[in-house]
Formats: sequence, C-alpha cells, structure tokens
Amino acid sequence: MRRTILVIGMIAGMLLLNISPAFACGDKSLRIGRGARFRRNAHPAAILIYIPSDAPAAAMKTVPRLRAYLKEAGHKPSIVQGADNLREVLASGQYDVVLSSIAEVANLQRQIESSSSKPVIVPVVVKGTNAAGLNQKQFRYIVKDPNSGDQYLDAIEGAMDSRMRLLAKKA
Repeated sequence: MRRTILVIGMIAGMLLLNISPAFACGDKSLRIGRGARFRRNAHPAAILIYIPSDAPAAAMKTVPRLRAYLKEAGHKPSIVQGADNLREVLASGQYDVVLSSIAEVANLQRQIESSSSKPVIVPVVVKGTNAAGLNQKQFRYIVKDPNSGDQYLDAIEGAMDSRMRLLAKKA
C-alpha cells in the first residue's frame, strides 16, 4: 500500500513539474476589446478643445487631463478659450476635430464653416445639458460620458475615418 502511494505521488509530482506556470502579468490588456488603446490609433488628429469663456471651474480642471490623455494617444490637442480666440485659431491653423460641449455646437458650426480646414465637430455631453435636441444624423460621433477616455478616442477615430473618406471622394 505504501509503495502504491509512493508511486502515485512520484507520478503526480512529475506531472506537476512539467506544467508551465501561467503568469498574470498584463492579462487585463489581453481581453477582447480592451486595453492597448494607444497602439490602435490609425489616424492621428489635430484636435482643438474649445472651452467657452463662461465655462465652470470644474471644466477647466479636467481639460488639461484630457489634453494629456489625447497627446499620449498620439493626437495633437490644443486648447482654446472664448469665441474670439477660436476665430483666430481656426484662421491660423489646420485642425481635423473640434471637441466642444453640446451647448456651444450651434455657435461653432458658423465659425467652422468659414474656416479653411473645415474640422469635424465632436459634441461632448456635459452633465446637466440636454442631448435630446442634438441631430444624430448631423453628429454621428458624440462623447456621451466625458469621464471615459475610450469614448473620446472612439469618437475621434470615427470622425477621422469619415473625414478621410470625404477627402478621398473629393480627390
């Protein structure tokens, strides 16, 4: 009996030694549809983050974090505050995407139509604003949760895809 237990123990031990260890390092980034976001950026964009001059202080604190996040993702973000500064910046630069709150979209459209680069507007739904009046056909790419970096990246990527298709049709 002892001999049988000893043989079974030896066989089990040899089997256990042959199993390769499974390390958990980086397992969260290997989930399907998650992680490694910064490597999937197909279209780096020149992004203009518009802040109205009467923006609350809370918005002013989150914008630098958003800018750093977008820069880390491979985009070229810039921040502009106020309608007067926006006109100057749009006239002097080439931008692909403009991020703005829904409340400012109507004002932005007029200024963007007169600019030479004609960037795509990506509205951001800010808490306390109503998105029901937003034309879904006109703005296909919307950031509904301003605290989600993935939503910003998805909306920017979608806007850049549509912009590239539009430019290809014109050429």
